[in-house]
Amino acid sequence: MDKMRTVGIKGELRWLNYSMDVMFDMQDKFGNIQKALDIIDQGDREAFEAVRWFLVRMANDGELCRREFGYDPLPMLEEKDITPQMRPLDYALLVEAVVDAIQLGYKREIDNQNEEIDLGLEELRAKKTTAGE
Repeated sequence: MDKMRTVGIKGELRWLNYSMDVMFDMQDKFGNIQKALDIIDQGDREAFEAVRWFLVRMANDGELCRREFGYDPLPMLEEKDITPQMRPLDYALLVEAVVDAIQLGYKREIDNQNEEIDLGLEELRAKKTTAGE
């Protein structure tokens, strides 16, 4: 559960998991992750709806993972559990949690202890990334 972001929702600690299942649902709903993040970045009602969608979807996915690890089940979240009546600061924390969970989902684990690093290859990758911006 180290690849999940925790967040408080309705007084309960929830684990947000950006899994393949959530990613495929996100693609169906938004097209791609950049479009979804662009919507979230707008800060309007559409952004709130996108954040709510991600929170419900990732929290429920995280809950299924918790249950697989043998934790006592929590109720699954519903969209009505996340309302626009919250304070703007609380909303900002939820946006941060959603973005963090997405980043954790795409982050890969690298064990460099036993691997040699090809500095030339790393430099080439950096140049490609800079050139592609």
